Amino acid sequence: MKLKLIACAAMVFARAYAQETPPVVQIKASADLQRQRDTASRTTITREEILKFGDASALDVLKRLPGVSVGEGGPRMRGLGAGYTQVLVNGDRPPPGFSLENLAPDMIDKIEIMRSATAEFSTQAVAGTINIVLRKSASKLSRDWRASATIPSSRPLRSAGLGLADKDETSSYTFNASVSQGNNHLPEHTYALETASDGTVRSQREENQSSRNRFLFFNINGRLNWTLAPGETLGWQTFATVVRFHADRATDAHLTGGFILPFARFDYWRKDSGGTLRSELNWSRKLENGGAIESKLGLSGDNPHTARISSIAARPGTRTLDRLYDVHAASRRANWTGKFSLPAMGRHSLSLGWDVVYGRQRDQELQEDTAAIAAGALDFDRTSRARLRNLAAFVQNEWDVGDGWSLYAGLRRETSTTHSSGSDYAGATTTAGVTSPILQALWKLPGEQRRQLRFAVARTYKAPSTNQLIPRRFLSMVNTELAPDSSGNPALKPELARGFDLAFEAYGSDGALFSLSAGTRRISDVIFSAVVLKDGRWVSSPSNFGGARTDSVEVEWKGLVPGTPLRFSFNGGRHWSRVDAVPGPDNRLARQPRWTANAGGEYRAGPWGAGANIAYTATGWVQITKWQSVYNGVQRSVEGYASYRSSPASQWRLTGGSLLRQPSLSRSIYADANGRMENVNSVVNPAWLRVSYERQF
Repeated sequence: MKLKLIACAAMVFARAYAQETPPVVQIKASADLQRQRDTASRTTITREEILKFGDASALDVLKRLPGVSVGEGGPRMRGLGAGYTQVLVNGDRPPPGFSLENLAPDMIDKIEIMRSATAEFSTQAVAGTINIVLRKSASKLSRDWRASATIPSSRPLRSAGLGLADKDETSSYTFNASVSQGNNHLPEHTYALETASDGTVRSQREENQSSRNRFLFFNINGRLNWTLAPGETLGWQTFATVVRFHADRATDAHLTGGFILPFARFDYWRKDSGGTLRSELNWSRKLENGGAIESKLGLSGDNPHTARISSIAARPGTRTLDRLYDVHAASRRANWTGKFSLPAMGRHSLSLGWDVVYGRQRDQELQEDTAAIAAGALDFDRTSRARLRNLAAFVQNEWDVGDGWSLYAGLRRETSTTHSSGSDYAGATTTAGVTSPILQALWKLPGEQRRQLRFAVARTYKAPSTNQLIPRRFLSMVNTELAPDSSGNPALKPELARGFDLAFEAYGSDGALFSLSAGTRRISDVIFSAVVLKDGRWVSSPSNFGGARTDSVEVEWKGLVPGTPLRFSFNGGRHWSRVDAVPGPDNRLARQPRWTANAGGEYRAGPWGAGANIAYTATGWVQITKWQSVYNGVQRSVEGYASYRSSPASQWRLTGGSLLRQPSLSRSIYADANGRMENVNSVVNPAWLRVSYERQF
């Protein structure tokens, strides 16, 4: 029924087409000029910017981008992670096993940052969208390879990459491969305190943890392009990732007060292996009347396997519980997208499109316990299956109103159905649908072509993940209020958000830019997990808990020092949020930091280049629920690079990171009528240096 709204909107937009079709002239412009001209706000990060620091992963690249910070769970916009920031690869949601930590920057052609939603992409973008575009087309013959090595011995990393590209009159290809191998050894210290309601100390202890992680990542990205006829092209792109990960961790606990010691030693071993494969076929054709049609069919899948062995000793030399946990998973996904662009008429550009996704997921779990007390053993062999279907249609129109005004209007309807079933629970089906109207406006100030205002109003949403919907309990090894079991909830509804953004932009010569923006979101049916005592165990389960509000003010500046090869940049933000169902103060949404900032400088002269970046994030205390609060210390990070082009075909680069060697500090508190539990955790972050060499051949 609601899909008829899209058809009606298309008719309304189409009525404005009363003028003859003017000739279409395509002009390639710089990323800053495109940002200045686009009615729908979009910041494009070029390949040169992506590669200049010699980062080891795409996640390292994102932490320096304007309006983006990196925290627990990945990249954040407006300080919001946990699914509020949408991450796309080539305009689509990546497969379940995809990780930005495994993606080499060599594979990326550009990164697009969209602060407000557009109808063409999914509107699961409450905070915004980050679209990572993999290398697609070749403009000329190129062949290069690169290698790097990182010290110190506590976190060595070795990587190598190869890139090939070429084209002729009717076809072109690109191919990239990269491999990374390394390990890290990071000591960790935890102080834990448990008290009764009257203040009596039940347990006061220190936990020293020694861990060693070893990993191997292998990526391949290849694309073939063919020109079938004038104005008609066909492209085939395949991306694959192979992951091998091993972790060993030993934790020793020492009682310094009280009389309860949950464990004297906790040993943990983990091995992950698997791969992700995505292949897509793209077809586009320009029509004789000036319109165009493009379509993409994609297939993806992954087969991760996780094996864990855990052991707890209540007293030194006494094994209390040994646990083997093994998971074989498999997911398959197919998607079909398309867009039909009508011939440009007058000042309007109208397009319609669709997006269809179908996915399947299957898990096979095995757990075997050996306990000193038989009643403590929890053995199972269970399976679960989930099917996902998403349907979406959209219409959008962009037109030049005149007098410096241009408008973008879009409407997108998305519906999703998730059905899950398992050997230990009854089947459950969840259906949700969201209609998202979007309006963006660009106004160039009278007489000031380089100064402009942007407005954006959109309805977006955040859908619950598949794991949040599955009504299955996952058991923690040491069950406490701060380490509870977890369980899904098939009754979850999507979070709906109404957002408004306002921005002022001023552009100068040589890439100079100043931007000041403010945004607000009103969110309903907020999802977060509450910890409750159920059947003698602490369980964390997600539910919808009313409304929330988030606001942000952000600034971006970059410019060139006249007469010098120096460039400087700065971006920062102040963020606020409030969850209505959680008592304040500090009842912020999704552990949102208060302040985020990045300051950088760059020098280029002849064969030499250098740059540095300072990142700052201040989170402080966040009230998660009525009983639980967490604290994250101020994070300061300094990194820099120096490069030397020894010949037109080769370059050396030295990169340093974590130069302040600041440890990561966090605290967790759970307090109710029965008592209080507190953990204080500190992780060492040593400085590191990376030497890399790049050569064209």
